[in-house]
Amino acid sequence: MEKTLRQKIIAYFTSVAKRNKLLKYPCLAGMSTALAFYYVGSHFLTNGKRYASMFFVAVFFMSSCSFSFAVFAERTGFTSAQETYSAIVETSDVSLAVVEPVNPVVEEMLEEGNVVASEHNDGAETYTLDDLLEQHEHDYDIDAHEEYVEAEVGADQEISFDNSDWRLVLINKQHPIPEDYDFKLGTFTSGMRCDDRVIEDLLLMMQAAKKDGLNLVVRSPYRTSDHQEDNFNDRIKSYMRQGLSYMEAYKATSRVITVPGCSEHEVGLALDITSDTFIPLLQGFADTEEGQWLEEHSYEYGFILRYPSGKEYITGIEYEPWHFRYVGREAAAIMTEEELCLEEFWDKYL
Repeated sequence: MEKTLRQKIIAYFTSVAKRNKLLKYPCLAGMSTALAFYYVGSHFLTNGKRYASMFFVAVFFMSSCSFSFAVFAERTGFTSAQETYSAIVETSDVSLAVVEPVNPVVEEMLEEGNVVASEHNDGAETYTLDDLLEQHEHDYDIDAHEEYVEAEVGADQEISFDNSDWRLVLINKQHPIPEDYDFKLGTFTSGMRCDDRVIEDLLLMMQAAKKDGLNLVVRSPYRTSDHQEDNFNDRIKSYMRQGLSYMEAYKATSRVITVPGCSEHEVGLALDITSDTFIPLLQGFADTEEGQWLEEHSYEYGFILRYPSGKEYITGIEYEPWHFRYVGREAAAIMTEEELCLEEFWDKYL
């Protein structure tokens, strides 16, 4: 009867060890290794169909499902920002943010005023209208602007929107900054910049508020990617010092600070605006006269409150009454009238 492979392995090493006693222990080691490979190979041969089935099921599952991956400080994305943006442009289907359940301890921390304050409570300089106008040769004509707004409101015309309009670019956790997005920075005071095309309407809005007896304060407009990354990582470390695990700290941070590479501040379209009597970036700003004025009038100058209350499940960011985004007057008017956030506007009009 022909010997099995196992028997042949044992017989071979046994015969070698008998012929040379000095090779007894090396032969034992060699035999053990050979038998280990034999048993492993036999196992896979015996269960080959089962493992093949499991492999194909896994491949099918992965190819038929979509996944969202956290964007870390050093991102090695599975798809480029340009590929993501192209998919948005080709369809008007805008996915909602995934707001995962947070444990009670984290929820309590987020509800505290000092934690809900955004990434910009970092000692950044603040500038009033007078500071900003020092860098410009003249005041903008508020009266002419008000006449323009009244004419626009009274005009009965159909407005269409283009998803390639720079003012409407969608940037959030699911839609990073497009790789080919191009913009020119303008300086409206020393060390403070934003998209050059936004400055005129920003100054008009601040002048209008001052005309009504209110002094708006701008801080933290354009921010570099490195600055955004530092803010994000610093907040994670802060949460971890308070006892959270890394993943808990990451999730909590992503609810109050936009993930690096996905912030509108990085393209100069977002600004944090408070007042000279309420400087901190806290939700209490909404109860100030300036906060209420901005909520009522900012759309007239092309700005929207980017992260409104009650839309957290869509934007993925906690309510920020100080965070304003430029989208242009026409789009801002519609979003304000219909109480839409930018993601909802994209889903309905683009």
